[in-house]
Amino acid sequence: MNINNYTLRRKWIKVKEIKRIKKLLTLVICAYNEEKNLHRLFENLVNQENQNFNIIFVNDGSTDNTLQIAKEYMIKNENCIVISKKNTGLSDSRNIGTKYVKTPYFMYLDADDFLDRDTIGIIEKRLESSEKRLDIFKINVKSVSEEEVIVERNKSVELQEVRGTEAIIEVQHFYFFLLGFIDKLYMLPTVYVFRTEYFRKNNFEFEYGRYHEDYGLIPFTVLLADNVTTTEETLYNYVLSKNSITRTKDNKKAIKKAEDTLYFYKQSILAIEELRKNQNNDGRITKQVYKKF
Repeated sequence: MNINNYTLRRKWIKVKEIKRIKKLLTLVICAYNEEKNLHRLFENLVNQENQNFNIIFVNDGSTDNTLQIAKEYMIKNENCIVISKKNTGLSDSRNIGTKYVKTPYFMYLDADDFLDRDTIGIIEKRLESSEKRLDIFKINVKSVSEEEVIVERNKSVELQEVRGTEAIIEVQHFYFFLLGFIDKLYMLPTVYVFRTEYFRKNNFEFEYGRYHEDYGLIPFTVLLADNVTTTEETLYNYVLSKNSITRTKDNKKAIKKAEDTLYFYKQSILAIEELRKNQNNDGRITKQVYKKF
């Protein structure tokens, strides 16, 4: 056998073996008119030290070049699929993207944000090293300017493999709802790595057509989890974009955001009362948990 052909064949076999490696994590990315941010996003993903992840990119009816840029990335990277649909909002886009997840774990990534380059590796290590199967692994955040200058590192706390109810009532450890006074970004869906089977078994979904949809979902994803771990490491870069819906100066949007926040507050009260009455909650919704929640 010609040595060159043999070398090429060995390389081909190695490539095939790499392709056979089962991915552990999927990044669900939803975007509407994000063409100015996508080059940074995709460059960041290409340069992740650990490439053991898939990407589901949902184009929410963009009118700029978002879809074209995403397709160009998809052609070069077989770990990415692109879904394009009419504009129905972030909640619907996330719900649709989640349905296509085929890996054991997934997380959401906003198109205008980015990850530290060792993030995937750190996540994989923590998921695989836990004694029990994690339902949720929460990473921490740093706020950065549009020029990628660090503005603030978010203050958070460490939590090691506890039930979601303990995350709420164990004052010395986590303060989940008191966490709002410690970790002001704890409601971000993008800082949570979810076990796919756990997420689907509980039929978790973001409510369609409302702002602050995370307020109505994230607390319950933690509450019902059997195994939760967090880290203080600031791996997620939350970009302080001037056009973000959380910083809008549009009065109508501001009013709707306030109304939707109140709506989710009321819905959460009803939901926790319903869980407390449910005899199938394994006794986890005690009076103490109910009060803290």
